[in-house]
Amino acid sequence: MSIPNSTQSSDQNPDQNSDQNPDQNSDQNPELSNKGLFNRLTQIEPCEMKGALLSFLFIFLLMTSYMILKPVRDALPSDWGDVSRATQWTYTFIFATIAVFIYNYCASKVAIRKLVPAVFVAFALSFMLIFSAYKLGVNVSFLGKVFYVWTSVFSLFHISVFWSFVSQHYSKLQSKRVFSFINTGASAGAICGPLSVILLAETMSIENVLVVTSVVLLLSLPIITILNRHFDSLHQTSNPNVAVSEQLQANPFTGIRELITHKKLLGIAGFIFFLTGVSAFFYTTQSDVLADFSRTERKQMLGSLELVTNTLTILLGLFVSNRIFQKFGISASLSFVPFAVAGLMLLLSANPAILFVLILVVVRRAGNYAIVRPAREVLFTGVDKEARFKSKPIIDIAVYRGGDVFWIWLIAFIGDGYLGFSVPEKIITGAFVAAMWGLLGFYIGKRHEKSEQERPEITPAQQPEVS
Repeated sequence: MSIPNSTQSSDQNPDQNSDQNPDQNSDQNPELSNKGLFNRLTQIEPCEMKGALLSFLFIFLLMTSYMILKPVRDALPSDWGDVSRATQWTYTFIFATIAVFIYNYCASKVAIRKLVPAVFVAFALSFMLIFSAYKLGVNVSFLGKVFYVWTSVFSLFHISVFWSFVSQHYSKLQSKRVFSFINTGASAGAICGPLSVILLAETMSIENVLVVTSVVLLLSLPIITILNRHFDSLHQTSNPNVAVSEQLQANPFTGIRELITHKKLLGIAGFIFFLTGVSAFFYTTQSDVLADFSRTERKQMLGSLELVTNTLTILLGLFVSNRIFQKFGISASLSFVPFAVAGLMLLLSANPAILFVLILVVVRRAGNYAIVRPAREVLFTGVDKEARFKSKPIIDIAVYRGGDVFWIWLIAFIGDGYLGFSVPEKIITGAFVAAMWGLLGFYIGKRHEKSEQERPEITPAQQPEVS
């Protein structure tokens, strides 16, 4: 079985008619010949604005809900050693994998239109259960570890489901224009979440953040309904004779089958694996240099780090990323940041002072969020719905958390667990992992670009009629 390209009629992207030459379209549509400042800055076509803005708001709410929880979660690991951190990451991998397979089973039984909102309702209910357990007097230390593990599962799950939902509605060409802008909604939410906690600090206890998170998460449900109606309308206009299937195959294991039999998906999985390696080395280095500070000081520094990172991400996402995608291609977009990080890590190993560590953390995360993440999502515009809704969560969540487990135990082994590597020696090892990440990113990006050249997208005029 091969991965069907988005040009196939059964999985045709409904927005595809906007991929015609804008200069040709402007003769037929006056709106396109009169672009506003927003369209010129973001390079988003006027006909794509509504979907892009609604998707921006959708991911904004999702990330806000998570970022309300994140400062509380991130303050916990600095009190743990390498082995204790590794243990918690192992639990996270186990429960993330279980959650993915439950999701894949539901995806085989429930229509996509119902599946996506159901995921967010389920997470909102789970946070309320943790809140109720705290109120009932469950051991705080145990509940803190449950909170850490489940929040770590949520941190990947909600965004993976979001991109599965959104990417089905955009073609390869559109995704290069639109995805970087949509992704800035996540960074805006990442600023708004912690800011909300600061503003409500006097009236909101730590356990009450679970209630606030649940409420914000449920606010995304009307946005999903509006987006469904919007994309339905576009589809009816551009492809009135093509039915869009809302049901995936009944076999819940098709996602695994596609993942292990297709080079493209395996390449993306490998890319995620090395990404988690780089993240793990940064995470442990950050924890090491913050160990001498109090929890309050850690939270203040991490909060400032989040603000700077997400502000930079928004600026890059709005004005830089989509231009990089279109001018230099996906291969450069997937490899530039990893190679830059590898070089900077080698420099950092000479003097791993806290200021230099935190600066590099900002550079790595902003580059990843603004450039690498949306470029990675572009790769999924060329696969079918089975891969998009079943294989993608396995890669984004199970492979990601599996990589976390592998790398955190490796770091524990080379660190205080056995070999006793110093912080500079661990950073040098991380630089080698970053270089491998960049090489694989360049490879899968080149394969994606080659597939675009070999199988260009069909315009509505070329599309065959379907009875």
